[in-house]
Amino acid sequence: MGRFYHGLTYWFCWIATAIAEITAVGIYIQFWFPSVPQWIPALICVLVLFILNMSTVKAFGEIEFWFALIKIIAILALIAVGLVLVFMGFHNQETHATFANLWSHGGFFPNGVKGFVLAFQMAVFAFVGIELVGITAGETETPSKTLPKAINNIPIRILVFYIGALLIIMSIYLE
Repeated sequence: MGRFYHGLTYWFCWIATAIAEITAVGIYIQFWFPSVPQWIPALICVLVLFILNMSTVKAFGEIEFWFALIKIIAILALIAVGLVLVFMGFHNQETHATFANLWSHGGFFPNGVKGFVLAFQMAVFAFVGIELVGITAGETETPSKTLPKAINNIPIRILVFYIGALLIIMSIYLE
């Protein structure tokens, strides 16, 4: 019976994640094109994902690879541009790009701990599926080499892609 509830919880987590992502697509498109109802881009996204999932495993893997690469390049570009702005001392009427923004104006909790708690639950939500690293690496030709390497890279990726990007954003943005 415990496995049933574990599986049901796992399924629910993925459904909630999918709904959140599809909702975000609709909100982004509506931001750029306010006259488009939110459900239209969401439906298009669901149909595209359905078609991708119905394709061959090779095609799906290839598409997944390219989407992941685009995301990695975008985050690294954000970090690089942010560093350039900080080191050039960029400023305008609203903000001044500097690492001092990390501890000035109230530091990490300028409006109290509530903002941190709300952001932390979203960050934890982003790690749903981290166990798939182990499942995927376990299906390789040499899981005894691939699995430890994949798991040991997780902290590095968290530091660069999550913490690094957040530090840069907090350094260049001041509200």
